[in-house]
Amino acid sequence: MIEIITIGDELLCGRTQDTNAGMIARELHAAGFSVQRITTTGDTHSAISSALLSCLPETRFIIVTGGLGPTEDDLTASAAASALGDTIVLHPEALAMLQRELERRQRTMNPSQQKQAMLPSTATPIANPVGTACGFIMRFKKRHYLFLPGVPAEARAMTEQFVSAYINKHSGYNHNIRSKTLRVYGLWESIIQEKLSDVMATQPDVALGFYPQFPEVLLRLTAHGPDEAILKKRLNLTRNAISKCIGEYIYAEGDVSLMEAVGHLLHEGGHSVAVAESCTGGLLSHLITSVPGSSEWFERGLVVYSNIAKIQLAGVEESILAQHGAVSAQTAEALAQGVRSRAACTYGIGITGIAGPDGGTPEKPVGTVFFAIAGPEGCQSYHRLFTGNRKHNQHLSAYTALDLLRRTLLGLSIKDQILPI
Repeated sequence: MIEIITIGDELLCGRTQDTNAGMIARELHAAGFSVQRITTTGDTHSAISSALLSCLPETRFIIVTGGLGPTEDDLTASAAASALGDTIVLHPEALAMLQRELERRQRTMNPSQQKQAMLPSTATPIANPVGTACGFIMRFKKRHYLFLPGVPAEARAMTEQFVSAYINKHSGYNHNIRSKTLRVYGLWESIIQEKLSDVMATQPDVALGFYPQFPEVLLRLTAHGPDEAILKKRLNLTRNAISKCIGEYIYAEGDVSLMEAVGHLLHEGGHSVAVAESCTGGLLSHLITSVPGSSEWFERGLVVYSNIAKIQLAGVEESILAQHGAVSAQTAEALAQGVRSRAACTYGIGITGIAGPDGGTPEKPVGTVFFAIAGPEGCQSYHRLFTGNRKHNQHLSAYTALDLLRRTLLGLSIKDQILPI
């Protein structure tokens, strides 16, 4: 059995969301293990010690996050030493790890940083690939305690690179674990589950996990067994079966963002793109330029929030705005064509809509967004109706624009949709 303990007063008062427990539980589930209990405790010495000693009788592995930093309220290492019958020392192996990391960052060690190398004498340090705080392992009464930093990025990296493999090795199973991650945009979790129910019924040896990361969904395929070649074959067969069912919604495999996937398609085709966006207020351009190397295929982004900006910057004719309104298919097409022409790009994207919470009408309610893609084959507009709040509608609009361009580049069909939250 496995338990998770997260430490921090900020978690108990609700000031900080506990993302580590969910992340660790998901990673362990994907690796074929299940968590029996999650406990959150405060930063005091007594609270931490009590939590460490209050595990269920059947528990063999306890993953602990938090309290390993350089400040005075980081008490996990000393509390663990007291609770598990050890003493705290300047651990030479942990100190060497810390020195190497600081040298890599061209920094010198100060006394507060050295505190991160103060560990129980019998602890085995765990290398931190993205930070300075060492994790560590302790064995006590046939239990394995794995201590990780509370910083989410550090906890995630150490969980992915070490924790699952450690539990697999010491649990007695010691089998191979292989997984694939498919990234989906345009279908919500419940719809994906419904569409894939028959597919997964024919793949009993592969587990499917759903990990929504708004506004997309990640599908994790996991297989276990002694033969690595067989596992790879099972995963490929399952992936192919899923692709036949919802392949047009799968934009990438692995750790690739939608922006990167679109950028790759533009690069491969020798294309470029420019954007004229209204209701998204520059969010689409921001997402695009978050990708390193996007200057190769992104020419410009215009935020044309007012009608005057649409006319002056993107060349939208006043008659179009007067006849059809700023939120219309015709205006979206004029934006896409105008920015494409002025930037001399392969493709132009136009977005105009009503993000909310106000401004809607019975004919065009809040969440109404029109998109247009102008390219060598002409200009096509699309309509979406989102049903979230302002922030959600803006993010869905930006991601949908990217997905519409992806579909255009791949020659996939595109339909108008209502996308609920």
